[in-house]
Amino acid sequence: MTCDGRREPVITIDGPAGAGKSTAARALARRLGFRLLDTGAMYRALAWAVREAGLAPEDTPALRAMLDATTVALDGDHVLVNGRDVTGEIRAPAIGELTSVLTMLRPVRDKMTPMQRTLAADGGVVLEGRDTGSVVCPDADVKFYLDATLDARARRRREELMERGVTVDLDHVREEVARRDRQDMGRAIAPLVRPADAVVVDTTGLDEARVLERLMDAVERARCSTRS
Repeated sequence: MTCDGRREPVITIDGPAGAGKSTAARALARRLGFRLLDTGAMYRALAWAVREAGLAPEDTPALRAMLDATTVALDGDHVLVNGRDVTGEIRAPAIGELTSVLTMLRPVRDKMTPMQRTLAADGGVVLEGRDTGSVVCPDADVKFYLDATLDARARRRREELMERGVTVDLDHVREEVARRDRQDMGRAIAPLVRPADAVVVDTTGLDEARVLERLMDAVERARCSTRS
């Protein structure tokens, strides 16, 4: 809560793969002293659970039963599935591929969206993902949409993979990022869109400090208009 009794704002950050959402959301939450809600990590955690259970995503009855028995929690930078820390395991490429499939399924969305809304309800939170401002929290106090050129996003993605010891050709990464764009924007359920009231930040050519500066400026403007 703020000093005058109003809750702190709910802030959403959406955008395509490689736009710098995760880095920006983490930095913004740290600067504001807010909680960070990485919705993508939560979906990856469910994908990990589905893979561990050996389920086929198209087996809807089995999937629903597993979802009903599965809890996903965030503890700082750690992601827990039924109390087990799976933070490192959910970043495997195979989990990412399965996540892309699961996010298009209604039972998975029905599980995750209410959970994310509940976690954001008290305010003082930064949500990061692809539908946080359009579906999860359409009434968020401040919405951002981060974007960058395809080449810039592919380079960033390749750098992330190399930091994890994965060597991959830049052209291949570019094709994968473009494919993910088509998938995210074309899916029937909760497609990636730019909310009409979102502040758009093109991160092409901007370092992390400049991106954070632009986000903070927008947050402060929103806070000032709320107080007036």
